[in-house]
Amino acid sequence: MSTMSTCSQAVRVLVKPLLSMLLLILALSGCATETKCSTKPTFFPPPPDEPHIQWLTGIYSSRDVGAKESQSSFSLVVTGSEKGALIHKIGKSYGIAVHKGKIYVAESNEGRVIVIDPVHSTFGYLKGLENPRGVLVTPVNLAFDDDDNMYVADPGRREIVVYDRDENYLTSYGKDLPKASKLISVGYYQGKVYALDNGTSRIRVLNPKTGEETAVLGYIEKPNQSIRFPSNMTIDGHGSIFVSNIGNNKVMKYDIDGNYLGAFGQTTDQFGNFAKPKGIAVDEEGRIYVVDGGSNVVQMFDDQFHLLTYFGWPGLETGSLNAPTGIAVTGDKQLVDYYQKFAISGYKVERLIFVVNQFGADMCIPPVTIYGLGQMK
Repeated sequence: MSTMSTCSQAVRVLVKPLLSMLLLILALSGCATETKCSTKPTFFPPPPDEPHIQWLTGIYSSRDVGAKESQSSFSLVVTGSEKGALIHKIGKSYGIAVHKGKIYVAESNEGRVIVIDPVHSTFGYLKGLENPRGVLVTPVNLAFDDDDNMYVADPGRREIVVYDRDENYLTSYGKDLPKASKLISVGYYQGKVYALDNGTSRIRVLNPKTGEETAVLGYIEKPNQSIRFPSNMTIDGHGSIFVSNIGNNKVMKYDIDGNYLGAFGQTTDQFGNFAKPKGIAVDEEGRIYVVDGGSNVVQMFDDQFHLLTYFGWPGLETGSLNAPTGIAVTGDKQLVDYYQKFAISGYKVERLIFVVNQFGADMCIPPVTIYGLGQMK
């Protein structure tokens, strides 16, 4: 056999497995190609009515706030090097909060809180999770106090876990509560922590420094005025407590001392009522936003409980919700200015509405959907 023939065979032996490897990588890369999602603007209510809410965009991953993509597997094989940042996707989540220009997502399935700063293009995880005492199990909702401390309701730990303004772990409390307790939401008002207990249908008032329980709210002798299997809670700027309840499909309103102030909703599929009320928020104008996980919409009411509008229903090219849970509403100027660029010309965004979807990323429904409340100028 000639030297030339021997060399050719050797080359074929070496090249064949390399080509197979490269073809496999290319095939896998093609399978992993992300669906190209529409960016067509969607308005609520739809034309010809005057629009009040526009679907703006969504957040699937760190890429959506300006993070650089990592090199492909093909580049790694060819060059043997890796450059750029990793892409961090948002997994199945529940609650969401906005505080001082940052978006905080309770990524329940992964046991962590995602911290997103769109203005400065950062996407990361709560620093306090690095402390063994600050590790979360099933975070579902979160809130902030006047000193920027964060309170996370974690039913997996059976505790409220507290982090300081620098995201360092501070303390936790709740394990000394009744065994049936399941803390699923949290709020703060004038020096007190309010923990929503789904297991006993109560609101437990806690001392933020010691965790000592100082009062229990939500139970009233009249059954139709008591909390029933609550799913979420918020406290407005005036100290009114709003609780969404799956047990009676109502939203209950109490004052800060637990006195009953009213309720709205019942079990029907008609708008103005609820199939499965979940996340709830109140803006500075007193408008109440209720996520209905049963009908996949958000309903908006005035402070007298009258239905104003609803949005996010299924089947839209953009702007639909899928298994929605948490909601946050903000007029934060930095964030409003940042997301204004997603609005159509002439539409002025006044407030942002962030809604968590538990499913639908493969159908172009992002884990966090962002709407703009505003008007045409």
